[in-house]
Amino acid sequence: MKKKCIISFSATMLFLVGCASSPPVIEASIPLLDQPIKSIGENVIPSELNSIVSQQPQGYAGVYNDVQFTLGKQYFSALGKQCREVYLNYASNNADKQRRVVCKDNQSVQWSIIPQVIDSKNNQIDFGA
Repeated sequence: MKKKCIISFSATMLFLVGCASSPPVIEASIPLLDQPIKSIGENVIPSELNSIVSQQPQGYAGVYNDVQFTLGKQYFSALGKQCREVYLNYASNNADKQRRVVCKDNQSVQWSIIPQVIDSKNNQIDFGA
């Protein structure tokens, strides 16, 4: 009986000591991004589209500079910016749509295309801005 109590007590103490120690510090040896993210002001959408993105409902479709776009859902980013999904494809091409995100700068109230951290395709479609 004493032997079982000693084993139980020892196992409990080892468990508690293991939980009390801090985890090892791990640092990344490879950067996650090849280039720094561009400032939001560098990818500003044309002023003609600014009011459309702000005011039109989800599902609104239009064409600008031979680029078809469809507005997606609106949401707030982790940084507190108002953002919206935009689906793009060239009007002359029936290729798959490309999903992009535009966010509104709270100070200038201007929408900008946010660079994608992970690109799933090599083709880049933009509004030619």
